[in-house]
Amino acid sequence: MIATSPKERRQARTREAILEAAQEIILEAGTDALSMRAIAQRIDYSPASLYEYFGGKEEIIGAVCQEGAKQLFIQMDQVDKSLPPAEYMQAIGHAYIRFAVEQPAYFLLMFTSQSPIQDAEEAAASEEGSAFGILLDSIRRGVEAGVFHQRPDFDVLTIAYAAWATVHGLAMLRATHLQGYPMDFAVGERETLANFSRGLMATE
Repeated sequence: MIATSPKERRQARTREAILEAAQEIILEAGTDALSMRAIAQRIDYSPASLYEYFGGKEEIIGAVCQEGAKQLFIQMDQVDKSLPPAEYMQAIGHAYIRFAVEQPAYFLLMFTSQSPIQDAEEAAASEEGSAFGILLDSIRRGVEAGVFHQRPDFDVLTIAYAAWATVHGLAMLRATHLQGYPMDFAVGERETLANFSRGLMATE
């Protein structure tokens, strides 16, 4: 383990406090309410001092998005990889939804503030060490095992898009409009993901 000085530890704690405060503000009032002054007030710090850690609001938002993407990857990566392909793909879908419910500030910011992917090179880079990369690998694994069936117009990448859109829709509803709604979400989510898997397993 690399030794750190007391100053470095204080800086790390302050940086973490800044990001936590940003998450709280975003969750309570949205990104429009986020400002260097609001964060400084939240952690009892001077606005000018925050610039020692971040160049501005946009840089803080970017750092929160990066941390959120890391936490989502970790949660999905913890799913048991020895599960059969269909069960594994459903399990990572449930992990994705769970992240959205448990970490709504991260989830909402990640999908409302990040820049869209512009080209193939950027798309390829986004796969490595990412939640989308885990999804792609799960589908490739199912295809290679002969469990999932591609069609000429429905290849691995297109299947991944459809799977992501399906799971993301469920997750977004849970994280926004349906928070606290009195229904058994688990049943609907389980059946939706199972039916999607069954569709990939169909030969016709």
